[in-house]
Amino acid sequence: MHKDRLILLLLLTVFALVGAECRAPWEEEDEKKDPLPDRAFASTPLLRAYYDTRTFPRKMRDIKIPEGDEFEDEHLTIKFEMGGAAVVDEVRTHMYLMPPKATQLDDVELICRCVAPDGTASAWKPVDAATSNTFDPQMEVTFQYEFDGKPSDGTWSIQIKDYLEDGDGRCVFRNASLHINGGDAATGGNTSENDTLTGAQGNYGPIPEERGIREPFDIGHFGTDRMLLNEFTFASTFYVRSFQLRIGAYVQADNNPTDDNVLLLVAPSGNWMAFAFPDATESVDFDPDKLEVYDIGVGSLPNARLMNLNGELSTGTWSLYLVDNKKDSNIIIITTDEATPGGVVANGAELSLTLFGQNP
Repeated sequence: MHKDRLILLLLLTVFALVGAECRAPWEEEDEKKDPLPDRAFASTPLLRAYYDTRTFPRKMRDIKIPEGDEFEDEHLTIKFEMGGAAVVDEVRTHMYLMPPKATQLDDVELICRCVAPDGTASAWKPVDAATSNTFDPQMEVTFQYEFDGKPSDGTWSIQIKDYLEDGDGRCVFRNASLHINGGDAATGGNTSENDTLTGAQGNYGPIPEERGIREPFDIGHFGTDRMLLNEFTFASTFYVRSFQLRIGAYVQADNNPTDDNVLLLVAPSGNWMAFAFPDATESVDFDPDKLEVYDIGVGSLPNARLMNLNGELSTGTWSLYLVDNKKDSNIIIITTDEATPGGVVANGAELSLTLFGQNP
């Protein structure tokens, strides 16, 4: 009897060890000091983010990217467990990085490469900061032919480094995602689902003012809990290819939301997409303020890629965070009121998110 219990205890210990999540070296440090976000859930077998963007803490630990020309030794490695049993056609990575303090990101010479589970490595490629900006920290690097025909399953790695050791400081890693074959394996027809938040359901009110040190939009500095949060829930299951977002806001007359306000949309997995406010669709003046409506549509592959979120599964809670990166007391208030050519329509611009995509 005691022997049976000992065998059972050993088996349970093995299962616990096997089931434990692998941790990167920087995650083994004391998490009570400068914590890190939680790890993201797998979106699909072909799409995975590294950290859950919803859990970014205030003043998170800086994960610094190495400098130098020792290409085989000096780099930061980010690993993704992928599946899907698919034949690889292309691989893409999106990275959320911060520059050294007092340095613009496009002044840093970052490069990266991708390594397949069998050890096949791409050439080093430049990380083009011109594809990103303060509000859209999603630099993309594509590998369109290097891994053709390989199986998708296994541990894929993205390696990042600053190849010039010029003393300009160290860039900081915040997050990354990996997409194989666009992130999904949809074969069904087109579909969509909408969720609209009434005044009682939504979190309406002023957009908080917060600003990072390395870049204005650095949620690793001020944390997602300092942003205005609204959550949308979707019941159906399909691969997301595009979305439409509707927001109404009262704006001070001398304030332009496109300059400093950022929207962060986070999928149920924790994968993210950030973007600036666009120009208003409609505006009504109220001296000295104005009421504006923003209809924000982001398209899908291949013509207007949804960036990080292409291929996400729709089911679950999608989180929308809003922040004003300029501390100037020019308040923007999210409202349900709608600006129209004929004037104001009460409750005509409730917060609304529509996801469009393709069935499995």
